[in-house]
Amino acid sequence: MKFAIVFAAVFGTAMSAATGLVNREVDAAMSCYWDGTAPFCAGGCPDGYHEVERNDHGDGAKCWTGYKVKCCN
Repeated sequence: MKFAIVFAAVFGTAMSAATGLVNREVDAAMSCYWDGTAPFCAGGCPDGYHEVERNDHGDGAKCWTGYKVKCCN
């Protein structure tokens, strides 16, 4: 019984870690990044990229003015 509980805990942790790796690989394959630097943000995507998200905090510190954009190609 104790073995089954320990096995389930270890297996569950390994599976959640593997799922996180898959999600990071997909995001890396999409070539996405956040543009705009706090506190005075002026995010924008260059040619060849398109905007997929826009907000005032992006991947870090909050903007006092303007916004950050997530750009993907």
